[in-house]
Amino acid sequence: MIFSSYIFIFAFLPIMLLGFYGLRYLNQNLLAKLFLVLGSLFFYAFWEVKYLGLLLLSIVVNYAIASLMLKNFAKNSGGGGQNRLL
Repeated sequence: MIFSSYIFIFAFLPIMLLGFYGLRYLNQNLLAKLFLVLGSLFFYAFWEVKYLGLLLLSIVVNYAIASLMLKNFAKNSGGGGQNRLL
């Protein structure tokens, strides 16, 4: 599926927009985010399912690295008033 295909414009995009904003309207923010993530994974899997595992691995690794970076930053910035990011 590509962005300019009819199936994307007339089926996938309206479903994703209605689902996401509908869930947000109902104050189901976590479900709205989950819906968007699952829709995104479906979008990429629609092109080639065999790359879905690679995409999931990339998501997990990036999340783990970002979590470690934030944990390390919080530990090192310990209330001195200065951000020691650099």
